[in-house]
Amino acid sequence: MKKINLYKSIVDDSIINDFVHQKGITLFNHSANSNSIDDFISVAYVLCPNIIEIDGYVFIEDFFIEKGDAALVKLSSLKKQFDFDKRKIEMWVNSWSFGDFFIGKDSESMENDKILKQFGDILVFNWTRRVKDLFPTKNIVVEYGEELMGELGLTITLYEK
Repeated sequence: MKKINLYKSIVDDSIINDFVHQKGITLFNHSANSNSIDDFISVAYVLCPNIIEIDGYVFIEDFFIEKGDAALVKLSSLKKQFDFDKRKIEMWVNSWSFGDFFIGKDSESMENDKILKQFGDILVFNWTRRVKDLFPTKNIVVEYGEELMGELGLTITLYEK
């Protein structure tokens, strides 16, 4: 008899049962029925964002607005603000509230801890792979927790340990 192996996703496919509005019989089907190609591409970008390294500091580019010389000036200002604590600087810039990912998209799912934690696990998995690929010798931590660095609710962050 031949052996069959199933390699489970990092996403628990039964999470669809916690969705308020199911748009398919499987999670894959729900996604196909819910999103345009534009949506898929933008979600892929969030899962694998641009990363910028400035003078050894690692940031999600979308969270570090300044560019060029202005970026160096901003980093200098942050060093003074955070007493040259690299970890705090990276955490502060890279902290993003889960709610901010869904501005203007009211959903009862935002009140479901199981769904929010699944979302956090997905971000941690993908961002960790991204930074490990870019910086294999750096010990970069991606984690989420409650109200990190002044953000509201569950918040993701990224910093070098």
